[in-house]
Amino acid sequence: MAAIYEPRGAAREYSPLALNYVKGCDHGCAYCYVPKMMRRFNSNYVHSDVYMKEEEKLKKEILASVKKYANSTKQVLLSFTSDPYTHFNNETKFTRWVLEILLEYNIPVSILTKGGKKALQDLDVIKQFGDKIHVGASLTLDNDNDSLRWEKHAALPDERLSALRIFHENGVRTWASFEPVIYPEQSLNLMKKGIDFIDFYKIGKLNHYKKYEDKIDWSSFLENTVKIMREHDKDFYIKNDLAKFVTDNIFLYPYERDMDFLSVKITAPCDF
Repeated sequence: MAAIYEPRGAAREYSPLALNYVKGCDHGCAYCYVPKMMRRFNSNYVHSDVYMKEEEKLKKEILASVKKYANSTKQVLLSFTSDPYTHFNNETKFTRWVLEILLEYNIPVSILTKGGKKALQDLDVIKQFGDKIHVGASLTLDNDNDSLRWEKHAALPDERLSALRIFHENGVRTWASFEPVIYPEQSLNLMKKGIDFIDFYKIGKLNHYKKYEDKIDWSSFLENTVKIMREHDKDFYIKNDLAKFVTDNIFLYPYERDMDFLSVKITAPCDF
């Protein structure tokens, strides 16, 4: 549960390494893939029940894992089976401790959250990483009504954008994940909304919702996405599932299909 590991499958497109230290998430996203995955191992798993191991035991596990990756040149993503900035984290502040340990052992970090301004509680620690950290948000819906329907307890769209803007203004490199894409026109609108303060984008599609995804013209969405990115000279990565819809009208450079192109770049051990 608390070891740095190399993700597989679609998760690997986000980061070469990841760290999960909490089970469950209280954001209540209807499209979340984690409950189905976790029930393969535990039929009684309830994703809304957020918990972690006894704190001292968990800290020992994380510390042992982090020591193995000291001075790593590969970034660690926080995280896949939960969100670093859930309401639960507001009580425990455990993400702050994890960041402090990763900082101490010179390990680069990428954060992905729907917690909005909750992430700003750790701005002081995050800034100490310098260019060895990225802070990102999953952007899905562009209005409160749809967001509350699909992501009941996550930060609302404007709050997520506002948090990214604040991080950007504080010199922290920012990014956005567009997956799932539920309503393509809303995703395209969000791309434009954040264009001045989001440094790079990772873009996928909707999966596991046949009644929605089969009605979407993914080639058109991809073409419009590439157009926006190129017009604004933005770095971006097109995930494998969306890249299948490339047509003769769409050209992607090799680095726009390189899953590690946008990871934290370190060619030598960190020197803080």
